[in-house]
Amino acid sequence: MKSSRIFDAARDSLGGLALLEGADAALIANLLAGVEVRSFAAGESVLAAGAPNEYLYVVLSGSLRVSITPEERRAAPLVKRGECAGELSVIDGALTSAAVTAESDSELLALDRARVHLLADRSHPVARNLLRLLSGRLRGTNRLLLDEAHRADALQASTITDLTTGLYSRNWLDSTLERLAQRAGQGGTGFSVLLMDIDHFAMLNQNLGRAQGDRALALAAMALRSGLRPTDQAARFGGDEFAVLLPGAVSIGVATAIGERACGALRLVRDPELESLRLTCSAGVAVHAKGDTPIQLLERALKALDQAKQAGGNRVAGA
Repeated sequence: MKSSRIFDAARDSLGGLALLEGADAALIANLLAGVEVRSFAAGESVLAAGAPNEYLYVVLSGSLRVSITPEERRAAPLVKRGECAGELSVIDGALTSAAVTAESDSELLALDRARVHLLADRSHPVARNLLRLLSGRLRGTNRLLLDEAHRADALQASTITDLTTGLYSRNWLDSTLERLAQRAGQGGTGFSVLLMDIDHFAMLNQNLGRAQGDRALALAAMALRSGLRPTDQAARFGGDEFAVLLPGAVSIGVATAIGERACGALRLVRDPELESLRLTCSAGVAVHAKGDTPIQLLERALKALDQAKQAGGNRVAGA
C-alpha cells in the first residue's frame, strides 16, 4: 500500500458504487466520516488467499484482479470502479478464499466489519445492495464449481478414453485388468485377453501419412467393436495394437474363436476416402490362470501374438 487518506465526500463521488446505490447521499456521507481510502500500486497485493480479513474494499478508481490460484490470475475477472472485494470474509469472518491484486494503480474505500454493519443497519438500500452482492458472489462461486465439475468429468473421460480410436485407454486397461485378475483369483468370473496388431501398419502409415493412418486406426477400432460380444471390452494397447478383455472366455478355443471373428471384422473395413485400404491383423490370446498377475497374462498374450506374426500374420494364435 503506497499511502492512505480519509474519505472526502466533496472529493469522492458516491455515484456508481454498487454497495451504496439508492442510498441517501447525506446519510452515507455522514456514515463514511473518518473512513480510510487506501492507495495500491499496480501488481500490489490487496488480499492474500487463506488469510484473515477485516475490510470490505470498494473500488473508487483503478481495478483489481481476483483469483483462486496464481495460475488463474491472467484469466481471472477484473473488479472495476464501483465493485467490491472482500465482502464474504468480512460478513462470515472466515479466511479469504481468493487472492486480490491491484491490476492498475487503485484507490479503495476500506470499510471495516463494524462500518459495514453500521451502513447496513442505518440504510435499507445498503442492506439490500449487500445482499445482492453476496448473492451474485455465491452464484459466481456456483458457476465456478460447476465449471470445475465439467472439467473434472472431461479429464476423467480423457484418462479412460483413447482420443484417436474412441476405445478405452491403456490406463483404463491396466486398472481394469488388475480388478478382473483379483476377482478371478477369488473365485469370480474367469476371462481371457486378446491382443491384436494390424499387419504392416508402419508401412501403411508411411504411405498414407499420419492423418490418414489415424483414420485407418479409427476405422479398425469401429470394426473391432462390431466383431465382439456385448460383454467384451476393447482398448488401445499402444500404436496399432489393441487389447480386448473377454469375460467368461475360460478356454483357449472360445477365446480364439472370438479373436478370429474380430480379425474377420477388420478384413471387411472399406473407406471411400482410402479406396486402397485393406486391413488384416495378427492376434494372440491367453486365458487367465489361477495365480496369474496381469503382467504374466499380458506376457503370454504377447508371446502368442508374436507367434501369429512370425507365422505370416493374418491369423490368431493361443498361448
